[in-house]
Amino acid sequence: MISQATINKILETASIEDVIGEYVRLTKRGANLVACCPFHNEKTPSFTVSPSKGIFKCFGCGKAGNVIRFIMEHEHLSYVEALKFLGRKYNIPVEDKKETAEEAQERLQRDSMLILNEYAREFYSRYLLEDARGKAVGLSYLMERGFTQATITHFGLGYAPAEKDTFTKTALAAGYRQELLTATGLTLHYPEQANKPEAFLDRFRDRVLFPIHSISGRVIGFGGRTLQSKPQQAKYVNSPDSPVYDKSRSLYGLYFAKQHISKLQKCYLVEGYTDVLSLYQAGIMNVVSSSGTSLTEQQIRLIKRFTKQVTVLYDGDDAGIKASLRSIDMLLAEGLQVKAVRFPADTDPDSFARSHSAQETLDYLEKNEVDFIHFKISLMAEDMKDPLKRSALIREILESLSVIPDIITRTVYIEECSRHLDIEEAILTREVSKIRKRKFAQMQRPAPAVSPEVTDAGGARTFAPPQHTHRTSGESDALQYERNLLYYLLKFGQSNMTENTTVAAYIIASLQKDDLEFQDPFLSHIFKEYTTLTGDNEARKKHFINHPDPQIAQYVLHLLSQPHHINLKVLRESLPIEESLLEQNVTKSILVYKMRIVSLTCNTLTTKLQQAQMEGEEERMEEIMRELTVMMEVRNSFAKELNRLS
Repeated sequence: MISQATINKILETASIEDVIGEYVRLTKRGANLVACCPFHNEKTPSFTVSPSKGIFKCFGCGKAGNVIRFIMEHEHLSYVEALKFLGRKYNIPVEDKKETAEEAQERLQRDSMLILNEYAREFYSRYLLEDARGKAVGLSYLMERGFTQATITHFGLGYAPAEKDTFTKTALAAGYRQELLTATGLTLHYPEQANKPEAFLDRFRDRVLFPIHSISGRVIGFGGRTLQSKPQQAKYVNSPDSPVYDKSRSLYGLYFAKQHISKLQKCYLVEGYTDVLSLYQAGIMNVVSSSGTSLTEQQIRLIKRFTKQVTVLYDGDDAGIKASLRSIDMLLAEGLQVKAVRFPADTDPDSFARSHSAQETLDYLEKNEVDFIHFKISLMAEDMKDPLKRSALIREILESLSVIPDIITRTVYIEECSRHLDIEEAILTREVSKIRKRKFAQMQRPAPAVSPEVTDAGGARTFAPPQHTHRTSGESDALQYERNLLYYLLKFGQSNMTENTTVAAYIIASLQKDDLEFQDPFLSHIFKEYTTLTGDNEARKKHFINHPDPQIAQYVLHLLSQPHHINLKVLRESLPIEESLLEQNVTKSILVYKMRIVSLTCNTLTTKLQQAQMEGEEERMEEIMRELTVMMEVRNSFAKELNRLS
């Protein structure tokens, strides 16, 4: 038996239009492609290929199916032979083997989780529409936001009871297992502690719920929005990653939008759940959301399956826009045609669509849509007057141009940039070429072998991972400390650091507590991917060492496989093994990392303070001084804690 994972990979990789296009001449007709049927003689095309659905259909002879079925019919192969045929074509190993008991158990587990998620969707929907509190709080809120009954029903919106375990108890009574509730993240498990008994509580309480669907329409997770205004309460709570839900590979609204995206050959990309709902209700149905998280390559490739034209919708907040411009470069790097729309100040797609008619909203989008070059320039129009800032802006635009993979598209944009910025095209072309060569050289640079062990001033052993080589000379000053944390995570993540806490749980919780994320994009990518995995230390290490991205595989291999040099000072007593020092070293690594981040913040604030002094801005000076005082107090507290642990 060929594993479902292999079949899924073949279906994701083998584009149906590319495969069939090698046998017949396909012609564009709306959202579909047509040709004369290869299975019977005809003069008028009746053979249709739907890229968005991944299927073909001949209205003459009736043959239909997916890309695997096409190869079976055309090459006269069995199902397994067709899979192997496509596997060879796309260099995907296809192993025909009997499903193991473990694989069968995993498949049954995923199916059970999907069934439970659908049960949860129905439960929360009924509570919203039928329960007195659900209607008084949740439904009234949605109605006040302007959402119609049809929209609420179409997207399956719901409301979670305020009580701590109403859903969990109801699901258990309905026959769902406790471990399944915990695995989906619908229920939180709190182990027994000294003064508290074991508890199983609902993850979602007193929140409006937005079901998240897979591309095929199955409920895979939920997003919950609180209606409370408590500062300590998170505005949104989302389902955790699980065997059925990977937030980095999911787009909210894609299941409802995919046909409209394919038909119109355009996708609007927004940030939040309500942005999708309001635009959809206004008749703009080709819209998806990254659900408030940073856009990922996997999400972009999902969009690319249906269209190559993406328009990113930004609200009127300058700071928010500039912080999220990275998504434009990511879209360009995947070969997509990128445009952007900025909404007026203090508005976003949701509020604009609710305060304007459907036609007004559509007209605004069409009128204000510009390519990414003009969009970036418009954001920094004031900066264009300053030569240094103008130079920095041009450099940023050139960085964006450099990631475009298609040389013709890249050349067209360089011409446009030349006209708009009044710079010779040859100069821009030369600079873009330099950037591309530099990036290629960085990717090819081998990783040096550096021992992961160092010795502190007191002679105690600590372990540090090797240097990674995918950075420029201006790399983050916090990189070495992030590398330390990643070393412990990859090597000992599932080991017990204390009696009740694993190394991974401690590191993740410590960073989340202070709202910290890795600053180095390469290490951040590995860190985030680690949090999506299951299994013990060996299984997770194996995942990265055999990673499809050779840069990640090479880096992790060097990180974990360097020999440890023994510190002779510790031989005078018994030699401690690395595991015995986990609590001490991981705690120290976290504190050192946090202190370094705070120190960098202090340096930045000091620079801003000096600038404010030079410009005589007393009010700004006072504000910076207040921030600086707080940061220095935090840094001192970390230093004291480190001294205590030394």
